[in-house]
Amino acid sequence: MESPSLVRYGGQTEDEPKTKSHSERTDDGSNIVSRIFKTEFDAKYKIYDMRTPLNAFMCGQYKRSGAYNTLRNRLPVVLTNVIDTLTKDKSELVAEFGEAARGELKIIIGLISRLKYELQTDKPFQGFDGQEPDRALWNKFLNLLPDEERTFFRSCCLYSECYMHRKLYSFVENSIFLKPYDYHVKVKENSLTSCIDDVLSLTKYTRRTDNSLEMFGELLRISLWSNYNDTTRDPEAPPLPEFNINVLEDVSAADEFILVNQVADIWQCLDNRKQKKPCQVDFVLDNAGYELFTDIILAEFMIEKGLATKVLFHVKAHPWFVTDVTARDFKWTLEYLSQHADYIISLIGKKFLQFLAEGKFQLAPISHFWTCPYPYYRMRDTDPDLYSSLQQSKLIVFKGDLNYRKLLQDVCWDSTQDLNTCLRGFLPSNICAVRRVKAEVICGLPEGVSETLSKKDPHWMISGNYGVIQFVDGSREFGY
Repeated sequence: MESPSLVRYGGQTEDEPKTKSHSERTDDGSNIVSRIFKTEFDAKYKIYDMRTPLNAFMCGQYKRSGAYNTLRNRLPVVLTNVIDTLTKDKSELVAEFGEAARGELKIIIGLISRLKYELQTDKPFQGFDGQEPDRALWNKFLNLLPDEERTFFRSCCLYSECYMHRKLYSFVENSIFLKPYDYHVKVKENSLTSCIDDVLSLTKYTRRTDNSLEMFGELLRISLWSNYNDTTRDPEAPPLPEFNINVLEDVSAADEFILVNQVADIWQCLDNRKQKKPCQVDFVLDNAGYELFTDIILAEFMIEKGLATKVLFHVKAHPWFVTDVTARDFKWTLEYLSQHADYIISLIGKKFLQFLAEGKFQLAPISHFWTCPYPYYRMRDTDPDLYSSLQQSKLIVFKGDLNYRKLLQDVCWDSTQDLNTCLRGFLPSNICAVRRVKAEVICGLPEGVSETLSKKDPHWMISGNYGVIQFVDGSREFGY
């Protein structure tokens, strides 16, 4: 099977608008290009009014794609929000980091503004020349990109997003006084504190649980739908009052929106009651806040019911995609819970800290692979130590949309293609993917499901209304 690649316009694809010569014009004499490029922006940056072709990378050049919306609308807002945070919190930051930080803030704000301009005008990616510990990794990746794929809208969207977030952090990382500052920290902390009633409800709900497939399935689904608390979702989307409570009151109510649910296979993989062997489970985490809390509750269940003897949590090396969990976020969450005024919440926080002290919970060693642009099938050669450590795991749980996109290389696969094929040989162990669908990257669906959903809602793949809980058996070898 050939590797997917960006579809370029030297040849025709089924959906590609057929270009005509300069002499071919409409009756009023206007150039036919106006039919292909709908706006001046489209014409200038060669944005084609079409969906992402099958087996192509997600790319901002396809206007009817989530990638285009991300690059054109969502990412500039992320950068604007960071600028607003730095401006609004200037006095607070100067008080914390010293008067010398005031000048650095001005410089960093200017650098972010320039990055936003480069994003909005499809400028080429720039190398890293500071003190970044992963500088060589990033520069090697950028240097190997073809010239025609080194700009925001022409590159794979996964690469563009990762580059923007990595470049953003480099501005702070290379400062002198603001180096430890996380410009997303208030957003992440608020995503937990604003849901504290839901934390209490879930804690009470899970204090007496059966060691059963049914309960395990409930916790996996709660973990799945907790992603609705992601504060980076569409800012124009309506609020979600009492959403977490509604899920908790009737977990099965949303089952029709789970397109693939392989909970039984995951349970069978972990059910260790007959073997009684040490069993490690790895969580590759997504968002901080309430979602992280649901992940830890699921991990607690695995420990308490003998499904795992140790759970390793993989976090990001630095601020990433706004709400992704860092080591600081993980530790802060446990400390915040343990010191909470509510007795029940403080008890669960202290219990989690005890699990951490006893080694039942562990933070995995920091790896910059999680914040690099490479898809996961490149892990074996890019970070062999990380790959080897994952081979020690009985199950690797990949949470969230970004992890899913990296598993599938951000490719617009046929939705019925087997997941193990789309992994392109990445199979260090058994794999579980828990993901709300927010990008046109999906596989493993039954025949006809995608077509039926598209008739109901042409934008179902980016709506976030659907989810998958998928499993790949890593105890067998799959060829690619």
